[in-house]
Amino acid sequence: MTLVAAGPLLVAGIGELVASAEHGSTLVAYGLGSCVALGAWDPRTRAAALAHFMLPTGPAGGPPAKFVDRGLEAFLERFAALGGSIRRAELKAAGGASMLSVMAGALDIGRRNSEAVNARLAALGLKLAAADFGGSAGRTVQLSVSDGRFHVKSVARSAVL
Repeated sequence: MTLVAAGPLLVAGIGELVASAEHGSTLVAYGLGSCVALGAWDPRTRAAALAHFMLPTGPAGGPPAKFVDRGLEAFLERFAALGGSIRRAELKAAGGASMLSVMAGALDIGRRNSEAVNARLAALGLKLAAADFGGSAGRTVQLSVSDGRFHVKSVARSAVL
């Protein structure tokens, strides 16, 4: 499966979030290792948002989606500003790889990022419709604004969630 955008391509760099309600737009996060990408898509309004979280927790300031604990609210606000309803949204995520075997255990940032996303969503009464977490390979994700398809591609495989 090739990741191809039909219209404008909006890139969420590390710690950034992007959002669109423009038909044909595609939201993308490249090179997810231990980072986690979280996507939201509203099937009624066709609003979409994508965040590229780097760490589970951290201090205030910096890029809007650098930390899951601080950035999830900004992500949800941006999504809602485009007419997206979080209660109607399909939430999907990918990433959280363990990129170095020495990072296994308590220092495993990928696992901690994945757990932080699930925990923060659960605290808001939300859950993921699909996820592709873990492993040892980096990923790129692409969220289609038109139809909500969440493409996940790694060296090992490609899937649509």
